[in-house]
Amino acid sequence: MVIRIDMNAGLLLNTRFAISPLHTLVDGLWLIHWSGQPRPGGWSALVQESVRDRRLTVLRAIFTGRWKYVPDFLSPQPESHEDSLERQLHAVADVDPDRLAREIVLMFDGDAAGGIGGGTASRPLLDAIDRGERDFAGQVAAELDQLWQSAIRPHWPELRSRIEADIARRGQLIVRHGLGSVISGLHPRMMWGDDHLRLITDFQGHVCEAKSLTLTPSVFGGDLQMTIDPLPGPGHRQPLLVYPADPDPRSGQEPTRPTFDLIGVTRARLLSDLQTPRTTTELAERHWLAASTVSYHLGVLHRSGLLVRTRARHRVLYQQTPQAAALL
Repeated sequence: MVIRIDMNAGLLLNTRFAISPLHTLVDGLWLIHWSGQPRPGGWSALVQESVRDRRLTVLRAIFTGRWKYVPDFLSPQPESHEDSLERQLHAVADVDPDRLAREIVLMFDGDAAGGIGGGTASRPLLDAIDRGERDFAGQVAAELDQLWQSAIRPHWPELRSRIEADIARRGQLIVRHGLGSVISGLHPRMMWGDDHLRLITDFQGHVCEAKSLTLTPSVFGGDLQMTIDPLPGPGHRQPLLVYPADPDPRSGQEPTRPTFDLIGVTRARLLSDLQTPRTTTELAERHWLAASTVSYHLGVLHRSGLLVRTRARHRVLYQQTPQAAALL
């Protein structure tokens, strides 16, 4: 499915990059949704431990549910290049109750026309909602603040520095090659064509009258996160995209630019994700690719001696070879 954003002249003039503490925090919360059993010492483990130890029951319920849509009030629009966390948390707590109620209904019930799947709420989440929209929003803001203090704040100077460096590099590329070239290179699922931006996703929609587009780097994952408001009416939010920041060269966990140039972006990302054995299906889900596309790239990498292939009952697993680790 595809979400199309019409990039008219006004939207182009109001496309900007932002440093957002809250969006960094929410992006970290998605790790507990996708990670399964996280490796000790990683960001996934840190976020999960903080959510568990601080008893952040509402955040846990929201980000471990089976629904595909998370309420947009968790991701308020940044008002400046670098919002303060305090202002952003205030916007979360002060969300319009009617608007919040509609977002909660959409999370539970979904929207078949837009490709949004719903899910069944846990008891702690229902109890929190039953206390009313204002109390619910206040509890979410308070839990976000606790998670920030325990998991993100001690590392924020380093994380912020990486975000700022990524934005600075994108700015230089815009000067040299233009905004369209930079936006289409932010993620394989973002495609610039003529007068519109296409986002390959599980959802479907058409954003035709957006007034601004905000882009902010993610320091936690290699996927693309989107805030594309599906609800019309008062309080409608402008589109915001969280894209993967340039890899930290000290981490050793992401492919380097020369690797991208040598084997291509998609193969480099797949190869870097195979420190742990995975199946074709797992990789397809993790990288938002068709299984046939993943299978093709794995075949090339395997024939090149960069992957080993083993069988565990009915599952075929792929993993990096030492040559691949050296290349990455």
